[in-house]
Order: sequence, then structure tokens, then C-alpha cells
Amino acid sequence: MKALILAAARSEKLTPFTDTLPKSMIPIAGKPILHTVLNQLYEAGVREVWVVVNYLQKAVKDYFHYGKDLDMKIEYLEQKNESGIGNAISLFEIGLAEDENFLLVYGDTLMSGNHFKHLLKKQKRSPNSTLATICHPVSKGNYGNIYLGHDMKISKLLEKPEGTRMSNYIFGGSFIFHKSCFQKIKALNFDIVAYFQFLIREERLDAALWEDNWIDISYPWHILAANKMMMSRWTESVIPSSVVIEANVSISGPVIISENVHISNGTSIKGPCYIGPNVYIGNSALIRKNAAIGINSKIGFGTEIKNAVLFGNSTVGRLSFIGDSVIGKNVKLGSGAITVNYLTSGKSIYFNSQTEGELNTELLKLGAFIGDHSSVGTGHTIAPGTTLNPDTEIVDLITIPSQIKS
Repeated sequence: MKALILAAARSEKLTPFTDTLPKSMIPIAGKPILHTVLNQLYEAGVREVWVVVNYLQKAVKDYFHYGKDLDMKIEYLEQKNESGIGNAISLFEIGLAEDENFLLVYGDTLMSGNHFKHLLKKQKRSPNSTLATICHPVSKGNYGNIYLGHDMKISKLLEKPEGTRMSNYIFGGSFIFHKSCFQKIKALNFDIVAYFQFLIREERLDAALWEDNWIDISYPWHILAANKMMMSRWTESVIPSSVVIEANVSISGPVIISENVHISNGTSIKGPCYIGPNVYIGNSALIRKNAAIGINSKIGFGTEIKNAVLFGNSTVGRLSFIGDSVIGKNVKLGSGAITVNYLTSGKSIYFNSQTEGELNTELLKLGAFIGDHSSVGTGHTIAPGTTLNPDTEIVDLITIPSQIKS
């Protein structure tokens, strides 16, 4: 079966990271979101994939090319403007034979296991069915709510209800459609919700229930939650022969370490965690659970990294603490940089969204979100929930000037 992945939208809610990177290319547990989705599709037997792109599409194409390294065939469909899911689906009509089914995949949803296998297994039992993966909601997000009748048939869809109208199920971001969907979607002015309502009312829409963990990556702190979810499934370590491990280094738990990593004397690494290619870790560093350190990064002496994602090509100076934070590409953090990750009041941390204003993250621990190509000088303490936009420059914290009069 062929698959269509929707990966065109910018997603301004994920600022500062989507200012410089497509959402589908945000790294989670050492791989871009889209890479993990493609791996799961491959494991489910899918070999031909079309990816709908628009915003910063060159980053996607330069990374995956046409799928040779994944043993897949990847084609790209450009959605000229962000005109909705129905419009994106309609671009795929030319890729299918007259009687062919296809997988529709939302490119910003991650599952802890392979839900595509689960969905395709159900499709084999009912080859003519239109199917939707459904999940239990994990937050109060704005989701379309699903109600089930007998025999896993979807009986009702309420678009983003509130309060007591909330159901136990929501769409999980993957579907199996038949090519006949294109004509009806066009007739409904490319309104995908109207198409779902048509299926429920006039035809049949069946559900495949996914009961394991999942996450819709909508806000910056969801990057940390997704990273933790994916790492929680790791059971074994991978340490290539090219890795240099000096004396008195302690490694425990599942860790994935890439080629040409250097780990200096006295460092402690506690998995699950990921260390990317060509990373240098200085003496007596502490790398704690759910840390993901991207390619070509340098971690200084005595620095602690905990539950944090570093995209890569970044430097963290000596005696720093980076906790519950997301650090973009090509970021420089000076010696003694501290991301404070809790409030002394014990209250949950708020995040100032550029699109929605002040949001309660409902998290008691949350650090900073630092955009690409930023630099924070020596000695700075960064408040919980802080966002630094790309190319931000904060000079060294100097308390004694260079010239002092006697």
C-alpha cells in the first residue's frame, strides 16, 4: 500500500524552532519526526511514499532525497499554500490506480509503537473499509472527538467540544482511504471534517483503537515529552568501536552513542539517552536520563544535561546546567549557563506563546527554549519557560568592568 504524509504546515505554535526548521524535521530521540514515521511505515511493509511539503521544503528534500537510504521510494507533492488537509489529500489523486487504497498519515503525530501495522492488520480483515486510528486523549487539546457504536463503527464526530461533551476517543492521525474519496472531498470544497461527517452519516467509517502512548507535537515542551516517550522503549545500548571512552567513565541504562564520539575522564552517563555523531563530552560531565545531544556538539567540563534536546552543532560551556530544555542548532552557551527549571513557589510554569499569549504548561519542571544561531554569554541564569528567538545574542554577564579606577 502507498502512503501520503502531510508535512507542509509551518506550525507557528512551535516557535522558535519552526522559524528555521520544518516541523517534520524537529529531532526526537536522535531522528527527525518524519524519519521515525518513515521507519515505522517501512516496518509495516510500505515502500512507496508521497510527502506533501511547502514550508522550508528544501530541508526535507535534502535530508531524505528520494528515499534510497531508507530502501523506499519517496516523491514530493508541493502544496502551494497552507489550504488545509482536504486540499493536500487531493494532490495525491494522480499517484493511485482506480481501485487502490492508501494510507493517510499526519506527519506531526508520534506513536510509541507501530500503529501502522495495527491499522493495516485491521484493513486486511475488512479490505473495503475506510479506517481511522483512534486514541484516548492525553490532554485538553483541541481535538475532534469520536463516539463509537457497535462493532468499532464510528457513530459521531464532534469537532473540538468542551466540558462534559468530551468523549473517550480522538483521531490518531492515520487513516486508510479509497481513491473514491477524492471526488467527494472536492465536492465538499476540500473540507476534511465535512468528509468525515459524510462517511459517518452516509457510508461507514471504522475505528482501529491504539491503546499505547502517543503525542501530537504542538508546543515546544511537547518535544521533550515525545523524546521521553520514544526513549522509554529502548532496552539495549549501542556503542560503536569508533567511540573514545576515557578512564573512570560510568555508563548505565540504555544509551545510543553514534560514531566518533569522545567521552572524557570522570563523565557519568545515565540512560536512556542519545549522543550524536562527533560529539565531545568534557571531563566530569553528567548526562542524565532523556538527554539527546545532536551532531557535532561540545559539552564542557562539569556540565549537567538532563531531560533536554540539543539539535546539534552547539556548545555548552563548562559548569553549566541544561535541564528540561530544548536547544536549537548552532547555539553557544557560555560557561556557567543555568536553565532554571522550576519555580520556588512550586506552581506550574507558564509559557508565553507568540500566537496564543500566556499558556499554562501544567508542568512543574520546564527550562528554556533557545532558537538556532543564538548565543548566551558566560554566567547567565535563564528563567523557567523562557524563549529566545533565533539569532538572539546575550553578552557575557560581567560584574566587574575591565577598567577599574583606583
